[in-house]
Amino acid sequence: MRALLVEDEALVAMVAEEALSALGFKPTSARTTREAMAEFEAQEPELALIDVGLPDGKGDDLAVRLRSAAPRLRVVMASGYDPAELRRKFRHDPQVAVMAKPYTQTDLAAAARSLGFELSGG
Repeated sequence: MRALLVEDEALVAMVAEEALSALGFKPTSARTTREAMAEFEAQEPELALIDVGLPDGKGDDLAVRLRSAAPRLRVVMASGYDPAELRRKFRHDPQVAVMAKPYTQTDLAAAARSLGFELSGG
């Protein structure tokens, strides 16, 4: 299972990559929305894990663009802010899960499972 991780903080990205790998995903990372679009087109992931605050745009807007381009893509949004607004924004999209930062591998596993993934770990 291919996963696209969109996270601009290096330490968070490293931990998230390890968690995704432990759960059975093959992650590719991007630090900006521009990099994310290029990686998305190159690898066609099944899952995108997207931070809300990115240096060149909003992660939630990126999620909408990616979901529009690939309706089968499942997305986990991660936010260091109150996730209630994100939940409201995506409430009608069952292919999007929202979790608060900081998160653990267990949190990520729960979000991925809520989207229908069968995972090897977590």
